[in-house]
Amino acid sequence: MPIEMFIDAQSNNYSKELKFFLLLKLMYPGGKAQLNNEALQFIQLVEEINSRKTLNKYINFLMEIGWIVYNQKTQFYVFKSFDRIRKENNWIRRQAFQIDFNNYYKIKAVTGAVIYGYLHKDFWRKVKKQKSVQLKGSTYHFLSPKFNYKKQYAPVSVNGVMQLFNMSTATASRLKNEAYNEGLIKLKKNYSKTPINKKIMQYYLDYNDMKQNIVYNNGNYRLQLIDTLYPLFYFTKRKSL
Repeated sequence: MPIEMFIDAQSNNYSKELKFFLLLKLMYPGGKAQLNNEALQFIQLVEEINSRKTLNKYINFLMEIGWIVYNQKTQFYVFKSFDRIRKENNWIRRQAFQIDFNNYYKIKAVTGAVIYGYLHKDFWRKVKKQKSVQLKGSTYHFLSPKFNYKKQYAPVSVNGVMQLFNMSTATASRLKNEAYNEGLIKLKKNYSKTPINKKIMQYYLDYNDMKQNIVYNNGNYRLQLIDTLYPLFYFTKRKSL
């Protein structure tokens, strides 16, 4: 499914509704269902949804945004295709993430993987274009056409995710950790090589209004630098619009 679906759902707070929609798409590959009482009871049980009211709320929301269409004549609910939703929302990125019964319910982990995996790819695309990029004292080179960036670490800041995708730093950090815990990304914590005087550095950071953590690592206080990561999965590509 298009990566924008995950990003938009997270940015606009409808990840639970998205997870429900993914389940419907998996349960009914033909793209439509009557959703009778028996079917809804089964979904409530599988998804551990406490009330039918919540389930109806999800259905109504998906109908409002146009992902589900109800045919009164046949009494079938029609679930739009991912490509049609992508076209109607003018989502232009071609990257997609494969969803199945093994991962649809890990919506937060998958969303984190999609966001950080996309930014990892975008970072190395810029390095390839510029041949070299320097960031926070580290220099990244695109060495040759045979260079495999897919397993090379890239710096991706939670502050950057916050600004790009309209979410708090706490949420950006939580999504990253969810993706890491599910084995979807490789993550490395980074710290300044040179030890620092905690009191002096904290005063300097506060005075300059700089948001940077001071941590105790390897026997000394050090600045915590931007995490670096790379995805442990591959995006697929959908046809261009």
